[in-house]
Amino acid sequence: MSNKLPHTVGGWSAIRYSLKMANRAGGLWPMLKALASRNNCKSCALGMGGQKGGMRDEKGHFPAVCNKSFMAQASDMQGALPKDFFNQFDIASLSKWTPRDLELSGRLTQPVLCESKDSHYRPITWSEAMDRVVSKLQATSADRSFFYASGRSSNEAGFLLQLFARMYGTNNVNNCSYYRHIFTL
Repeated sequence: MSNKLPHTVGGWSAIRYSLKMANRAGGLWPMLKALASRNNCKSCALGMGGQKGGMRDEKGHFPAVCNKSFMAQASDMQGALPKDFFNQFDIASLSKWTPRDLELSGRLTQPVLCESKDSHYRPITWSEAMDRVVSKLQATSADRSFFYASGRSSNEAGFLLQLFARMYGTNNVNNCSYYRHIFTL
């Protein structure tokens, strides 16, 4: 399942690789349209042109888009996982895949569940997923809870997680960046 990684981080090789990723996500034109919209960088949440639209830096210079934002946009635009994906691949085989292989296999578009004796993830409805979350939150006191996010999440996603945690009654919120820094001191 491995895809060839680029050997350089800039120049024509990087441009070719970016075009290949745009093609995987539905084509160059939809990618440029998405990047030109009024949005934030999907990687760092820095504004990309504000009300003027994307592909501009904070000073308004055009074109300006970072490779990480381009790749994150391509990932968000790719198609859904095939319907039989979780029947076809068990947890043991998926655990051997690289993060890149997992990401390039498709977008997760519905909740999945893996219980203790399961060998495969199984899709569940949004209603069942929400009911499970609500049930767990109601059964756990806020002082015994901890909220954790990816350091790759956007600032907006981190803000919403913190807001939710504080409304729930806890300040116990962190992300993987924190742990990487305290263990490398």
